[in-house]
Amino acid sequence: MGFNIADFKGVLSKHGLAADNLFMVSIQNAPVDNKMGQDMNFFCRSVTLPEIDLQTTNYKKQAFGATTRRPIGLELPVLPTVFMVDSNFEMLKFFHAWVQKIVNYSTAAGNLSSSGGLQPYEIGYQEEYGKATIVITVYSWHQEVITYQYKMTEVYPVQVGNITQAWANGGEVMTLPVGFAYDKIELTGESRGQLIGQDGSTNGLLSYLSAINTFAQAIRGLDRPTDLQSLINQGVNVSTIYNAF
Repeated sequence: MGFNIADFKGVLSKHGLAADNLFMVSIQNAPVDNKMGQDMNFFCRSVTLPEIDLQTTNYKKQAFGATTRRPIGLELPVLPTVFMVDSNFEMLKFFHAWVQKIVNYSTAAGNLSSSGGLQPYEIGYQEEYGKATIVITVYSWHQEVITYQYKMTEVYPVQVGNITQAWANGGEVMTLPVGFAYDKIELTGESRGQLIGQDGSTNGLLSYLSAINTFAQAIRGLDRPTDLQSLINQGVNVSTIYNAF
């Protein structure tokens, strides 16, 4: 079938197209004081929605011939963002204080000083700096109620970037690039799944753990038989071990 411009326009009109400038970034549960509060949600100028990056390895089906690829893991890339800086520089204070929770870069009070329990260049514990959540909400052009969300948890900044200042600039808004690491990601389009053992079709792990426990108890009951009854008992224990799996 040939290309028809009317059909093309009709399909686009039917489904619509998403815009790349309707979004909001929210940082929640940061470990440092945020004096801007919810207003910070409006200061993220740009964000690169994270990719799903599968790590792969080369594979040959017959040990020769064409090389294909097979997945071996999942890599969570750094989340790049750019924030506008407010006139009171609260944005700078917020991220610089957060980074100091991760690595105390300050020697202002001397090499033997301490800030937040960290000496200069000492690294903190993740539970003290990496329990934040970032939610990126992308809005539909046609309907406000339609959204797509990226939710990253156990978040912390790993890059608080450079800011270029120049007299030749035309008074543009100061911006701060920030890169975030995170341990988990949730997407609107993912399958939520369910806990193993909630119904008969997904109780494999619980059954396996129960079998392991039965096996361990039976093993502890094994001993060298001293009479006929103990020999019978040992036979029961061996049967239990066999049936556990």
